Amino acid sequence: MNEDYDLRVELIRVVDELYAQQLVTATGGNVSVRLPECDELWITPSAVFKGELLPEQLARIDLDGRPLESDGPAPSSELLMHCAALRARPDDRAVVHAHAAHATILANTGLPFLPVNSEAAFFDELPRIPFVMPGTQELADAVATALRESPAVLMVNHGLLVTAPTLRKAADRVEVIERASEIILGCYSLGKKPPTLPDAAVAEIRKKGDLVA
Repeated sequence: MNEDYDLRVELIRVVDELYAQQLVTATGGNVSVRLPECDELWITPSAVFKGELLPEQLARIDLDGRPLESDGPAPSSELLMHCAALRARPDDRAVVHAHAAHATILANTGLPFLPVNSEAAFFDELPRIPFVMPGTQELADAVATALRESPAVLMVNHGLLVTAPTLRKAADRVEVIERASEIILGCYSLGKKPPTLPDAAVAEIRKKGDLVA
């Protein structure tokens, strides 16, 4: 196996994990990874069941969203958003757009993302953007602007997008944000304000750098 094929296998493994945790759905959500030292990426295909993806079903595109294989699979309809995200954060190589239920509810309700545990404390308040039609350049531009503030963006009525240096870290970020969102919403549903870590603890955690987030 070569490095290119290994990267596709890793992407499929991440999709399988996200699908098992209901963070992507049968055809909702998408994942991409930039190839080393070039402006090309592998991205999940359009309208293909995500529970049984194969490496051969991934689409290869450039950073402008142009397919690079004339007879290859059709790339995700969200390719413009992925390309814009990778251009906005050139040190990151992986993008996950998740249809994560709790993170989406958090986005829709306007409730803040809070440091309710040590993993969530690596993130500041997450930027959120109002609903923009999926697959459009307008959405890609809005996401790119939001990513200047954070590697994670909440999209009202749409879900969550994260970037990271690796696929593994991107998946971890999605899982951390979704779990923290669940805790936040659970507290509010019981009429309680979510208890958060003390400011000093949050500052100390963030001094450690990008260990989890």
